[in-house]
Amino acid sequence: MPTELFKRATARLPIHAAYLVTYDELVAADTAETVALVTLPTGAVLDSVWAEVVTAFADAGSISEVAVEVGNASDPDSLMGSFALFSTTAGDRSEVKGVWEAGSGLAVKAKFTATGANFGDGATADLDAGAVKIHLQYRIL
Repeated sequence: MPTELFKRATARLPIHAAYLVTYDELVAADTAETVALVTLPTGAVLDSVWAEVVTAFADAGSISEVAVEVGNASDPDSLMGSFALFSTTAGDRSEVKGVWEAGSGLAVKAKFTATGANFGDGATADLDAGAVKIHLQYRIL
């Protein structure tokens, strides 16, 4: 019978971080805009990513849809695929994506894409309403 040397809990409690992006932050003179959310700390392992609508996105002008995806600079939807934000109500959530990906030093970004027109003129937003929370859950190993 082997000799037990020690036994101890090694729980790595999850860290739940949420980032709020509002319509007036999306001002690019383009139909795509990327927002930097966070650079994960050394040793981070990403458990899950999801989006939650706070206020549905809306525009009285030419924008007919806004979608968000989460990833990094080279792969914008690597962590969460596209989630439409126009035909939603407060509390609606994207599918929670279980990621379980080594994220040490990963610069997490949310990429927003507008259909129908640019987000703005580079200084002012064309959208009239909208807010979304991007949730990340990770552990430090």
